[in-house]
Amino acid sequence: MANTAPKQRFIFTVTAGRSGQASLTNLLRQHVPGCYPAFEEPGINRRLPGFLANYERRFRRRFVETHELLGRGRVLSAFDRGDDAYLEKISRRRVRMAERILERHGAHIYIDVSKFFARGLHRGFARILPSFALIRLVRDPLLNMRSFLNRGKSFELDNNLPDRASNILRLDSTGFAPGEFYLWAWCEMYLRFDQIVADYGVARAVEIRTDHLRDPARINAALDKLGLIHSPVIAQLPANTNISQGLGGTAVSGQDIDLFEHFMARLSADMTRRIAYFSDYDPARVHAS
Repeated sequence: MANTAPKQRFIFTVTAGRSGQASLTNLLRQHVPGCYPAFEEPGINRRLPGFLANYERRFRRRFVETHELLGRGRVLSAFDRGDDAYLEKISRRRVRMAERILERHGAHIYIDVSKFFARGLHRGFARILPSFALIRLVRDPLLNMRSFLNRGKSFELDNNLPDRASNILRLDSTGFAPGEFYLWAWCEMYLRFDQIVADYGVARAVEIRTDHLRDPARINAALDKLGLIHSPVIAQLPANTNISQGLGGTAVSGQDIDLFEHFMARLSADMTRRIAYFSDYDPARVHAS
């Protein structure tokens, strides 16, 4: 008897992060049967109580649900030095993990909703998967910057530095204000999406803006373009993981707008043209109080 099981599919997000991944995950889970939306996996499955949980978290990130499987650590350094063999090794482990998850959940579409794919792992996945689809999940750059700054994390935990030769937008970051690192990462991920589509001939690729996650017509159209069978998407309030974790809401100040203009002056005219988002983006108008 012929095998009638649906063919496995892989879809990845390219995003700076802090751009609505939780909301997108919820939409996919509710409306796309046969898919498993993986929200920044592998997560840490902690078992120990109280203060011991912090020790367990560090141990598990180092040896079990490792930084490398997530897309941090040695993945970032391997991408910097062009070590595609190492990136392929980690990507193979990720694919095996995904296949086990799909089997366990009776699903056939693995949607990696994460900021880490385009930070290096894309080079490995492209070597082992016959094809994949992409979602560019993009938020207003100033809201994105401010959301990251509110969290107070180390930039280098999730990113390489702007001057690395592996980057498309190479900038000397000496003297960067903290927010400029996140503005750079926003631009770099925007450019990497376009490069990945071109380099690997990605046939199904869509852009979803964070504010579109509340627009059913746009989300329905995006899911159609990805070739996903889905129920009609209905409007819902977006998830805000900063607020849910006890952090402040995201508000852009006049100083943030000034910083954006200062950062944009560092970009060449060619780079600015390549980022289509900026063609009609006026932060003073968008964030007028």
